[in-house]
Amino acid sequence: MRYIGNKTKLVPFLLETIGELDLAPGVACDPFAGTASVGRALKTAGWRVHCGDLLAASYAYQVARVELDRTPRYPGALSGGSASRKALSYGAVLRVLEDLPPKAGFVTEHYTPAGEDGREHGRMYFTPENGSAIDAMREKISEWRREELLDRARAQLLLATLIQAADRVANTTGVYASFVKTWQPNATRRIRLKPLRPTVPPASSALGCTAFCGRAETLLGQAGPLDLLYLDPPYNERQYPGYYHLPELLAQGWEPPPELRGKTGLIPDGDLRSDWCRRGRCEAALRSILELADARHVLLSYNDEGLLPRECIEDAFRASGDPDTFRVFTRGYRRYRSDSDGPGRQYRGDAVRERVYYVRKP
Repeated sequence: MRYIGNKTKLVPFLLETIGELDLAPGVACDPFAGTASVGRALKTAGWRVHCGDLLAASYAYQVARVELDRTPRYPGALSGGSASRKALSYGAVLRVLEDLPPKAGFVTEHYTPAGEDGREHGRMYFTPENGSAIDAMREKISEWRREELLDRARAQLLLATLIQAADRVANTTGVYASFVKTWQPNATRRIRLKPLRPTVPPASSALGCTAFCGRAETLLGQAGPLDLLYLDPPYNERQYPGYYHLPELLAQGWEPPPELRGKTGLIPDGDLRSDWCRRGRCEAALRSILELADARHVLLSYNDEGLLPRECIEDAFRASGDPDTFRVFTRGYRRYRSDSDGPGRQYRGDAVRERVYYVRKP
């Protein structure tokens, strides 16, 4: 999934930093998990990871990529037979979902030109064909969950798979803050569900990784003592619920239907907004989480264009831990651009520096 701040390309740098600091695998917490790429890498390296995020879409990815140790089997009843039928593979369930007849529902009505609301606002997030397929699949997952044919983890794996598939055919440039006014080639392709592979822990180990949906402070209060706290908060004033409202809608569902607003059909997000995206509040958010953290080692990923000045981060880190252990690691990379320069936006260049701040706490 195309995601602002995604650390997939920077994972090698982060693992190199952890190696340079000589941190042995233990218990780690990633409370700003996003698409869970860092949590997945830490799990692969032998860490027991507690990950979390405010967004339900992130929670689905956390379960799929970090919490689950292997691909689960599913009840045979999902194929339409009796509950006593042979268990289904994950791939077989994806085929059941893909073969459902289209059903014009909430997504078709509000996010395609086939619905009255979609026509009124000119919304072209999905073609009518893909919109009705998404409706059918999402409502079937909800039905299975209501009938207790799916447990929490199996349902979240299917939701993450659907969110990933919908993103591949979304008529956007990478985020959902707007849609393209003509159909892009990817948007006209039929939606296909491709399996997501849970991260298998190192041989013969049972790490007990967990997923969480909620605020970082709540997760830290539940996680207990940590060997490593990895922080990757939002950098700028773009609130993620507005930029990813459609993946969030697919994760949350529409029972009851949310009240949409604006030309892009934003969902209610008042409780999902982050102080890390607000000037004047992000510094207090940093100091608060550093004070709260019961962690031996703390890492913070933050690029050089973020709201927090480097001096502010350094002061907060030195105050929260042993100042003699404070270090900064830097790596340059090419920025992700969802659009081109124009009258309303001028990028400062393609090169960005990612800084990883470190301190050891007493």
